[in-house]
Amino acid sequence: MTLFVKICGISNCEMARVCAEAGADAVGVVLAAGSPRTISFDEACAIHAVLPATVECIAVLRDAPLEEPHRTQWRGGIQFHGRESAQEIAQLVAPLSSPAHRFTIKAVTGTPEEILLWDSNPTVDAILVDGTSPGSGTAHEQAQLEILATLRARLAKPLILAGGLTPDSVARAIEIVRPAGVDVSSGVESARGIKDAALIRAFIAAARQAHRASTPD
Repeated sequence: MTLFVKICGISNCEMARVCAEAGADAVGVVLAAGSPRTISFDEACAIHAVLPATVECIAVLRDAPLEEPHRTQWRGGIQFHGRESAQEIAQLVAPLSSPAHRFTIKAVTGTPEEILLWDSNPTVDAILVDGTSPGSGTAHEQAQLEILATLRARLAKPLILAGGLTPDSVARAIEIVRPAGVDVSSGVESARGIKDAALIRAFIAAARQAHRASTPD
């Protein structure tokens, strides 16, 4: 099994190409308001257009209203990063599911009980476990990683680990949790909201190497 690597908070086509060339499986484009990485729907579409078909472009939404126009026009994956209920996600995803299924991620920062609850939700394809302050670079404590490692074996859906990961810390996190994927944003930035190509390449290389080392032959 390969490791799913997502670089989130991409705000321009140049960095999207860097991610693709470095071997990322997905890039995240933030459409939720209030982030230094927020871009417009048109900018997100431009990024989606330059990516090869092998790289997912995932729109990050937070408590998006049902009437939001661009939700019916987006042709990439979608990540819910707010307080959306299972019913709201089902309603939001429905217009996106034709003509093809959209890869859907639910981000949580909650308890194991919350993670297990979303694991049983048929609308969600994967669960992203973020840090306590998403986008801030706050990392999980060792004890939290160990809890996630135990929980991962009980999940039917892939667990994507996020929260304060960097090129230097991702290997240890993968060794402990053995997630299906990893997600990074602030950990590959030279300044808040500004992605760094060298850090992106270093993160992807470190994650791939760590996954190979932690995967039995």
